[in-house]
Amino acid sequence: MSVSRPDPIVALKKRLHEGALHHGILLLGKSVPSAENAALLLAQELLSLDQETGIHPDLFHLRPTGKARIITVEKTRELISIINRTSNQGGCKVAIIHEADRMRKEAANAFLKTLEEPPPDTFILLTTSRPYSLLATIRSRCLLVRLPKEKNLESDQDWETWKNDYQEWILCLLDRENLKKDRVSPLFQAYGLAASLLALISQKSDTLAKEARQQSIHMEEKERDAQEAGLRRGIRSHILAKLADATRSVVVDQANLPQFGIKLSRVLRCLEKNTGLMEVNLKDDAAMEDFYLSSLRIWTAK
Repeated sequence: MSVSRPDPIVALKKRLHEGALHHGILLLGKSVPSAENAALLLAQELLSLDQETGIHPDLFHLRPTGKARIITVEKTRELISIINRTSNQGGCKVAIIHEADRMRKEAANAFLKTLEEPPPDTFILLTTSRPYSLLATIRSRCLLVRLPKEKNLESDQDWETWKNDYQEWILCLLDRENLKKDRVSPLFQAYGLAASLLALISQKSDTLAKEARQQSIHMEEKERDAQEAGLRRGIRSHILAKLADATRSVVVDQANLPQFGIKLSRVLRCLEKNTGLMEVNLKDDAAMEDFYLSSLRIWTAK
């Protein structure tokens, strides 16, 4: 099942007031924060939730914990036990499973029966930015709600300045006459671009993590650490996707550069490889250095 509306949360609230809201809802956002914000908006409507504190005796959270950012079977069973109890205030109960794709297989399997046949007046909201990392049996039991793309995180002067410098660097590498005059500067520029991009990612991650900490004082320390790690990875992934777009547009958007399509595909494969390595804990600076030095060799090759 799917919902495709300009404002899916408004559509869900309408279903709620019509008594037709599905008990299991999978909120798919482009990033972790966008999906979590949508879950909280819906929880507010379901529980008349205090928007200031975000706390309610019938609102329960299940989050990844630890450096590995895993939702364990033990924590999942704790949640199942809690939501099977009587409501604290006599109304409905709401459980939010944050980053449901971080569930271990054992945890997901333990949750299947509850998701298929939840206790009366219980709504289960699952959030994810990676739906195909969830078991198909979990997805099939939920109403899938695709959230609209959130505001571009890079629509600011810092990003625009960096992007322009990066695209000018590529054009410089493709200008063989210019390279004959100066083969050293592009190398130093590569290191500078890598460092400034990592600084941009760090700056945006720190800002988002600081905002999250202010709203997560009720979390356990391991949950808070996992949440911040997830936010940082989300910001990095989002900016690297923009890096790919900026790389592609240099060749695709300029009619005089179609002959560089093969080089473009090699550069993008290199970026994809290093993005994947960062996801399995290769240090960001090592991955970015490899990408820029590899890019330099690819763009300048005859």
